[in-house]
Amino acid sequence: MAKLGDFEFPEVGLVDSVALARRIHEDLGGEVRRDALAIVLDMSPTGGAYGARIGALRMWGLATGRSVIRLTGDGVRVVSARGEGEEMEMMRKLSRSVPLFNDLEARIGDGKVDQRVLAVLLQEVTGAEIGDVMRRMPMVERIYGAIRNFLEGFNDEDWDEDARDTAETGRPDEGISEVSALPKGWMEFRYDDGTLRLRESQENLDVLIGVLESRKWLVGGG
Repeated sequence: MAKLGDFEFPEVGLVDSVALARRIHEDLGGEVRRDALAIVLDMSPTGGAYGARIGALRMWGLATGRSVIRLTGDGVRVVSARGEGEEMEMMRKLSRSVPLFNDLEARIGDGKVDQRVLAVLLQEVTGAEIGDVMRRMPMVERIYGAIRNFLEGFNDEDWDEDARDTAETGRPDEGISEVSALPKGWMEFRYDDGTLRLRESQENLDVLIGVLESRKWLVGGG
């Protein structure tokens, strides 16, 4: 895990951490020895990249333990959620697990910030030296940016309204089921371990890019 001032934050994003929790749940029965999990992931049990993944599981509230990694109740619930609505609610809850990101979100709200403003806010929140803040900025932007959609919340009423509008205008197209069709103005990224659905906006495109970069980091082994 990384640190700024007295604040610690995960080095691996929530989406990728949930993907690892799902693997522990489905392939390993919900718990596994730390050294055995390293073998499964083909990683060094003493390596920094592996330690970052284990630390992120704990910080996101997905797992507990040191020599033996066990999924928490929330960890089990998010990976065994029945339907996207339940999964989204759990993602919202888990996204609130990191105090630093909560404090940033309380100051930023729905607003957009550039790097200079974010650096100032990070320094104010953490009390860290500006040099340390700038060194950690890329990581904070990647991890925090990817969960902003969850922190801001997912308006189910807007989603339902958009879905109705989509049906009335003749979509989904032939060959696409109503379940998989997206309401107008939304985008969706699907991968083996889950689905990320966002309104199409410049800010959310940045979120998607952050998720893709995080996935690239995960696939590449850090």
